[in-house]
Amino acid sequence: MACDFVVLVPDETLRVGHRSVADVVLKHLEAIEDIESVLTIYRSDSDVSRVNALAAEQPVHVNPEVFRLLADARSLSEQTDGAFDITAGPLVDAWGFTRREGRKPTREEIMAAMDRVGWQHLSLDTTNRTVRFEKPGMALNLGAIGKGYAIDQLANNLRSEGIEDFLIHAGYSSVFASGDQQLSTDENSPEHCDIRDELEGETRRRGWLVGVSHPTVPGRRLGGLWLQNRALSTSGSGKQYFHHQGRRYGHVIDPRTGSPAGQWLALTVTTETAMDADALSTAMFVMEDEKAKKLAEQRGMGLVLVGAGKRKDEVSMESCGPLVWNE
Repeated sequence: MACDFVVLVPDETLRVGHRSVADVVLKHLEAIEDIESVLTIYRSDSDVSRVNALAAEQPVHVNPEVFRLLADARSLSEQTDGAFDITAGPLVDAWGFTRREGRKPTREEIMAAMDRVGWQHLSLDTTNRTVRFEKPGMALNLGAIGKGYAIDQLANNLRSEGIEDFLIHAGYSSVFASGDQQLSTDENSPEHCDIRDELEGETRRRGWLVGVSHPTVPGRRLGGLWLQNRALSTSGSGKQYFHHQGRRYGHVIDPRTGSPAGQWLALTVTTETAMDADALSTAMFVMEDEKAKKLAEQRGMGLVLVGAGKRKDEVSMESCGPLVWNE
């Protein structure tokens, strides 16, 4: 997944039974490698690599977790009318982003790649738990959903151990916040950090403060959001891009057109699971403005849109939905 996974806890000296919270967290962080080993396209023995190599010729049996992830991804593709599509691997290859060597493909190369893309041609047999490609040359790429899935698995594992207060981030662009960043049993103390939840009409703690990064200036933040038991994901082209004949091309490819999306510098969503946030931030990044806002409203998501300003590194920002900004 090409990033570091980090877990923050309010107090690492807390104990879970006879073990420290830090020991429990480290144990489950090590399990991320197992998830990577079945989802990656960079290892020939992974489940996804086996599917890519064989599924055009025969049904390929995969483990239950991978099958469930592929089924969820296919459902998200349907819900977003193909704006999110895990079969977009050939397009990512054509633009050189699989190996982080961006290049401008010819129109013929783009059309040839698009002929091998389409979530509708991903056949999943629930009875036998097998995967089959209905077109030759298809390839899966879980880069827009894998991190979110791994974060959700890690969060579930920590909660199963009795740890409720933590924040997980993977490469800073994918985040899940559980519980609160400050521990306090005294409701009158300033550390309790209560706010009024206008959506539910009740008082609760703030959760964790997460920064919304500037898309083109490393280290600069546009603001901070409070997250509690929610995930956040940002899609954009601030880190992976290349220039060709004076034009900037980002790594987020619209599978419906075959070209990189360029309407926004960055798009951030908040939702209940990291997997949904990861996939939907990618889908909405390539959508038209109004369709992205409509989808956010339908799913009760927070949405932050960051566009380019008139001057270098100047940006415009628009937000909607259930967001709690740090004042």
